[in-house]
Amino acid sequence: MDKQLLLLISLQELDILRKDRIKEEEVGFEIDNIKKMEEARASIVSQLKDHIYRKYSRLTKRYGSAVVPVVNNICQGCYLLLPTQMISADQENKSVITCPNCGRILYWID
Repeated sequence: MDKQLLLLISLQELDILRKDRIKEEEVGFEIDNIKKMEEARASIVSQLKDHIYRKYSRLTKRYGSAVVPVVNNICQGCYLLLPTQMISADQENKSVITCPNCGRILYWID
């Protein structure tokens, strides 16, 4: 799997976890590891290429989920059947590819 794609998936999972922890803290639960999550997030962001991180940020603001899986050749963000040229097995997870319809970053599940 492409390193940038793996970092994006990790970043999205960490962002989701952080949001959940922040909500729990607002309700009154004491959460100890938010600072560690922030440090981990900063580390991941520093490894991402700038243009990829900007795209991730824009997509997150627009949709909530910037990185979505492809299941049965269907984008799980907008449920569009992907064009045949995008479905080539030798291209899957080799680079950062976006959905031609919604623009979300795609990854294929093995």
